[in-house]
Amino acid sequence: MARPDVRDTISKISSLPTLPSILTQILATAADPDSSAIDLGRHIASDQSLSAALLRLVNSASYGHYREIKDIATAIVMLGFFEVRNLALSATCFRHFAGSRRSASDYDRTQLWRHSVASAMAAERLAKRLHVDGGSAFVGGLLHDIGKVVFDVLYPDEFRRAYQKARLERKYIREVELESFDLDHSVAGELLAEHWNLPHVIVESIRFHHEPHNALADGRLASLTSWADFVTYQSGLGENSNGRDTEAPEESPVLYVPEAVWKTVMGELETSHERIDSFLGVLRG
Repeated sequence: MARPDVRDTISKISSLPTLPSILTQILATAADPDSSAIDLGRHIASDQSLSAALLRLVNSASYGHYREIKDIATAIVMLGFFEVRNLALSATCFRHFAGSRRSASDYDRTQLWRHSVASAMAAERLAKRLHVDGGSAFVGGLLHDIGKVVFDVLYPDEFRRAYQKARLERKYIREVELESFDLDHSVAGELLAEHWNLPHVIVESIRFHHEPHNALADGRLASLTSWADFVTYQSGLGENSNGRDTEAPEESPVLYVPEAVWKTVMGELETSHERIDSFLGVLRG
C-alpha cells in the first residue's frame, strides 16, 4: 500500500468537521480576559449533555463535597472559574475525540486521553510554580497530541503499522510518522488546530511541543507543553505509541525549568493516577 503524501493528508484534514460550537465558545471564553463566570455558566448550561457530565464530575468522589451540587452556577462558585472551565474543556474534548476504547487501528485513545488530561494538569501546575502566565497552559497540554488522533482517524492501518514499528525498533513515534506520512503528529495537530481556527499561541504550542526552541509567538507556552509532556511520561502517565523513553526537553532561552520544580510536579502526578482514572470513568458514564 502506497503511503499517504503530505498533500493528501492536508486535504483530508481540511475536510474534517470543525469544532463543536460549545467547545469553540468555551475556548473563546477561556481566551478572553474580560469573560466572566456568568458567560462560562451560560455556555455550559446551553449543552445539556455537557452540563450533566460536568455535574457528575463535580459530585464525584474526587471532590468529596459535603452536599450535592445541582447546577453549574453553584459549581463555579464552589470550584472557581478556571477549575470549571478546565473540567468543561476536558469533558467536551473527551466526548468528541477519545471515542471508544479501541479505534479502527486498535490504538487506545482512552490511554492517549489519560495522558492528555495529565499533561494539561502538569502544564498548569508548572506554570503556577514558575510564576508565568498559565492562561493557555491547560489547553496546550490537553491538545498537544491531537495529531495522533488525526492519523488514527484518517489512516488507521498505516498508523497501526507506524506505532507497532516504533515499539519494535525502539523509536519515537514521531520518527516513524515522518517515514510513514512525511509529517509527524505535531504538524498534523498544527494543521487541524488551524482548521479549527484555534488561537495562534495554541496552534504553535501543538506544533512545537517537541521543539519549543523553534516557537515564535510564545515560546513559553510551547516550553510548558513540552515539559508537561515529559513530566507526564516520567510519572507513568504516558501513552503507548512510543518505543523508547522520553528525554527532558532542551533548555529554552525563554523558560528555565529547575529540576526541583519538574520533579515536584512529577511527584504530584504520581499520586494522581487514581483521580485521573476516576475522572475518565465518570466521563465514560
